[in-house]
This record gives sequence, structure tokens and C-alpha cells, in this order.
Amino acid sequence: MKHREILDILLDVYSYSHALTIAEQLDNSNSDLLFLLKMMSERRELNLDYSFQHQNRIEKIEASYHVKLLSNNIEEERLANYLMDLEAKLANDQLIDFVRAVSPIIYRLFYRLAQQFVPDLSDYIHNSKDYHYDSWDIEKMSQSSNPYIKKLIYKRIDSKVKSQSLLELLQYCQLSDEVQASVKELRRLEKTVRNPLAHLIKPFDEEELAATTGFSSQDFMSALIVLAQETGINYSRQPFYYDYVNQLIKTIL
Repeated sequence: MKHREILDILLDVYSYSHALTIAEQLDNSNSDLLFLLKMMSERRELNLDYSFQHQNRIEKIEASYHVKLLSNNIEEERLANYLMDLEAKLANDQLIDFVRAVSPIIYRLFYRLAQQFVPDLSDYIHNSKDYHYDSWDIEKMSQSSNPYIKKLIYKRIDSKVKSQSLLELLQYCQLSDEVQASVKELRRLEKTVRNPLAHLIKPFDEEELAATTGFSSQDFMSALIVLAQETGINYSRQPFYYDYVNQLIKTIL
């Protein structure tokens, strides 16, 4: 099998690290090709520092090939990239890995959404600075003039800051019906799949996910993206970013 054919296969499954290894062995490899493969291999490792440390190089590639490779600031791009990784997991039939990876992004998106209504949200949270959950500063919350915080504290929430307490905060916020539905669906996913995965004794596939939650993996992916876009993150499903960059890479090959 020729190197080009191998590279095409690796790109189609988003295996950029292996593709980079092969490309580096080719005679007269294009420097833009190697850079893009390195950039994407770092993205698959959830490392966005590489891209932002080489923004000048990226801007030159964008200008040369008339493409857009960065659409957010670094913190928003980290979240966008996490979503990309989830989409890649689904594309490669890694459903269990997908489901196990959704909790961190659900929490982060709930938090970003809540900040739109409570800009000083972090002021009401004690940072645990270790592996334990952060906790609400109940005393400061009780003195808050923010109407959403006042409603939350009235409910006597759990002291731990988790997606459930953020959901309780968001239910008081003025969200659109679509976003409110996405928030509730995502929290339900998190709750309903936790026990089946913790005690996994049979295959967990799309059929099992639908039976457990009532939704497909694509339904949940769509809900995550709706929420991300609502918080100001630029994210496009068509074309999927990895496929978009793959097309550029194959053009250079």
C-alpha cells in the first residue's frame, strides 16, 4: 500500500499522530503539511497551546489556502476542541468513551451559561484546589442581590458545586425553550448513563443508549453544540472541523 493511501486511511479515522510519523518519512515533505498534522495531533491530545503558540504560522496558512483554522479565543477553543473530540469518538464508534467524557463538558457549559446571568459567579464558589468538588459560599450567596442567586439559595442547595446545582440555578434564568431543553436533556444523560457504565456487564451501544436515555448519541451531541453556541463558542458541524482540515491536508499531499 502506498504512503498516500495509508495517510488517507489514517486521516479518515483522525489518527494524526500516526499520519505525522509517516509523513515525516516522505521525501520532500511539505512543511505546511507537517505543521498541520502536528497541529491536529496536538488537538487530539486536547492540547490547544501548540496552535496558539504558532498563531503567526496558522495565519499564514489561512491566507495562503483561504481557510479558517482558529475561530475562538483559547479558552473557548479548548471547549470547542473538546466537542470536536467527542464528535470524533462517535465517528469512530467509541460510544462508551463518548459517554464517559461528557460530564466535564456538561459542567463547563452549564457554568459558562450561568455566568451570562451571574457574571461574578466565581465569587460565590470556594475553590477546593484539589481533587474534591468546589463548594458554594453559602454566606456570600445569602448576602447577594443577584435575583438568580437569591432564588438558588432559597432552595437550600447541596454545598458542592456540580452540574446538578448549576442546573438548578439555570432553571431560574431566562433561557430560550431550546436551550432549557438542551440543559435538561444533558443533565438527564449524565444521570441515566452513570450507573450502567459503572457496572458495565454487557455491550453498551446505540440501542442500549436509546433504551437507557430515550435519545441517540447524535441527539446528545446536538444538545451539547446548542449549549456551546449559546455561550458564544463558534462551532460548526458542517463541515466537521477535522474533515475540513483533512481536506486541506489532502490538497497539499
